[in-house]
Amino acid sequence: HGVRQLNSAWADGPAYITQCPIQTGQTYVYNFTITGQRGTLFYHAHYSWIRASVYGPLVILPMHNTSYPFPKPHKEVPIVF
Repeated sequence: HGVRQLNSAWADGPAYITQCPIQTGQTYVYNFTITGQRGTLFYHAHYSWIRASVYGPLVILPMHNTSYPFPKPHKEVPIVF
């Protein structure tokens, strides 16, 4: 939520509605395009009990040779409780 997805919104949704869940021991590569966005967002699952909270960060850096829309941070440390 919060990331404007271009041509891949079908991959953002609840299990068995927009896609099948990832099975135990399997992997899933999610390629998507981000345009004109930067910052830190957090994703969460749409499956079982893990949908109740955030699950991990997405750190979107500015494109190479472009500046931040705010003073450049010294460093970024996402923390998930």
